Amino acid sequence: MNADTPQAESLTQGGRQQRRVWLVGLVVAAALSTWWAASLRMPCGPAAGHEFSGASAVVAVPAEKSVFRLTTFNIHGGRGPNAPVDLNLTAAVLADQDFVGLNEVRGPWLWQSEDQSELLGRQLSLAWLFAPAEERYWHYRFGNGVLSKLPVRDWQRIPLPSPWSDGYRNAVRLALDVHSTTLNVVVTHLTRSDDRERHVQLEAVGDLFLSLAEPAVLMGDLNTTRDDPALQKLLTRPGVVDALGDLPAGRSQGRIDWILTRGLNVAGAGVKETAASDHPMFWIECEMPARILKDAKE
Repeated sequence: MNADTPQAESLTQGGRQQRRVWLVGLVVAAALSTWWAASLRMPCGPAAGHEFSGASAVVAVPAEKSVFRLTTFNIHGGRGPNAPVDLNLTAAVLADQDFVGLNEVRGPWLWQSEDQSELLGRQLSLAWLFAPAEERYWHYRFGNGVLSKLPVRDWQRIPLPSPWSDGYRNAVRLALDVHSTTLNVVVTHLTRSDDRERHVQLEAVGDLFLSLAEPAVLMGDLNTTRDDPALQKLLTRPGVVDALGDLPAGRSQGRIDWILTRGLNVAGAGVKETAASDHPMFWIECEMPARILKDAKE
C-alpha cells in the first residue's frame, strides 16, 4: 500500500491519536499517584529535650513578680477566618505573654527554613519549640508549638492514639522553672473528626495531667465542650480547676479551648477576640502556692 494513499494516512493519524491517549493516560496516572502519595500523613513520633531554641530569650521570673501569665492560642496556621496568612497579626495578639501553648502550627515549606513557632519566637523575643504531630506532602509538618520566657527544665513530645482517623495528634509535656520550683504543663490539640478517637485522646492527656506533681496545667484546643461526658469526668476529679470557668457566659458557652489547673493559684483569666485566627486567645494569671514556695526554700 502506497504511503501516500488515504488508507495509509488514516492509519498514521490513528497511531498518533492512540499515542496521545496513552500519553494523557500516563500523565493523569502520574498526577493521581503523586496526589495520593502527597496526601498521606505520617506520624512524627516522640521526642524530648532540655531547652528550647532561642534560649537566650529565657529569663528567670523575678522574685518580686508573683503573678505570671499562661496562654493558649490556636493560631490556625496564622490565618484569620477571612484573611490570608499573616503572622504579624498573630504576633501582635501574643505580645507580652510569659508562656504560650500554640495549636495548628505549620512547619516550613520546601523553600522555607523556619517553622511558624520560630518565626513568632524571633519576632516576640521568646524561646520557641515546634512539636509537629504529623508530616504531610513528604516534608510539610503540622502540630503544636510553645513560646516561653520562663525557663524550661525539660520537655517531651508524646504521640496520642489515633486508631480511627488518618491524622495524628500529640501532647507536649513541659517542666518549667518558676521561682526555683517546677510547674508541670501539658499542651495539646485533640482531633475533631471522630468522637471515639477524641475521647481516647482526652483520656490519655487527662491521665498524663493527673499523673504530674502539682502544680500542673493542661491547656489547648480539646475540640470539645463542657457537656461532653468525657470532659465532665476529668473536671470532677479532685483538685482539677477550670481556670477559664469564670469568663462571661457568652465566652464559656460552646468553648473548646481549655486551661485546667491543679495546685495553682489562679488570680485572673481573660479572652482576647482577634482577626488573626478562627479561635480567640485565652489566658490566665496565676501564682505558685505559698506552701510550694516554702518547700522550695527549705
